[in-house]
Amino acid sequence: MDFTQMHDSVLERVTLRRSLGAKYLTTPAPTKEDYDEALTWAIAAPDHCRLSPARFVVIEERQKFADFFEAGALAEGADQEGAERARSKALKAPAMVAVVAKIDEHNARVPAYEQWMTVGAATSNFLAALELKGYAGKIVSGSSTRYRDAVDALCKKDEVIACWIMLGTAKPNAPGAEVRPVYDELLTYFS
Repeated sequence: MDFTQMHDSVLERVTLRRSLGAKYLTTPAPTKEDYDEALTWAIAAPDHCRLSPARFVVIEERQKFADFFEAGALAEGADQEGAERARSKALKAPAMVAVVAKIDEHNARVPAYEQWMTVGAATSNFLAALELKGYAGKIVSGSSTRYRDAVDALCKKDEVIACWIMLGTAKPNAPGAEVRPVYDELLTYFS
């Protein structure tokens, strides 16, 4: 395959990417080598002043995180059924990665919104690399990113959990990519 064919193949795969929730995911999950390669993609994201505001944590102790999710839901006032639902979210997908962000709100050169754009771009690149290796996944957030035990376990000073990436391999019955219409309003030219 020459470079042009490879380039076209990568572009096609990325444009067909879709989010797949845990119910559509099965094993195998990414390997350490897959995560290492995905990280090389993530750190290629635009990053003004090389602040590296995003880092990725592969959650290997899933039962511990299920405990964290259950305790967090109870602390927020959930009943036992709600706490069990929260617990199950930490275990549904074959793999789970936390995206941890450190945003310097006082950086004179790189405003916070630009640092958040870097976190998003790094996360997108990370997920795209894994998709190109044959995996599938979905980014989720919500109250679980603020559960005290999870934050204490993963975050250093001034860090937050930006989101979780749920990963695995798409099941045969997973929905295919939707056709995404291109709207004229999304790309305009100022002349």
